[in-house]
Amino acid sequence: MFSALVAPIRQVVHALVAANSPSQLAAGFALGMIIGFLPKGNLIALSLCVLLFSLRCNKGLALVAAVLFSCVATWIDPFAHKVGLAVLSMPSMQANYALAFALPLGPWLGFHNTVVTGSLMMGLYAAYPVFWLTKTFCAVIQRRAAR
Repeated sequence: MFSALVAPIRQVVHALVAANSPSQLAAGFALGMIIGFLPKGNLIALSLCVLLFSLRCNKGLALVAAVLFSCVATWIDPFAHKVGLAVLSMPSMQANYALAFALPLGPWLGFHNTVVTGSLMMGLYAAYPVFWLTKTFCAVIQRRAAR
């Protein structure tokens, strides 16, 4: 009974991890996590989506991660606001922010929004540990599937 309930989940996981190397799977998951953390109405999120579809990484796992982390992102928005406020309030960076905002596409970047900046910083901060953990996990899964 339980195996009949788990069988579709196993098939989806097998389809996601079967044909790619652990590095490609981990890169897709880490990039999907960053995309999932970001609010979607800005040029940074759009640029990351273009980057996702331009790189050789697992797009399916990236989209699954983006959906999962989009659900989590609403809970961490207050913390992202605090992180973004701290980053945007740095006196030494004010000239750079003004320069970026003066660019033709600067206002559409969304970098002036504290939640966008905080979410981007948190995603970038967590990207390498998530990449490493996902790579290790996928290597173990692929070794077990090869038996």
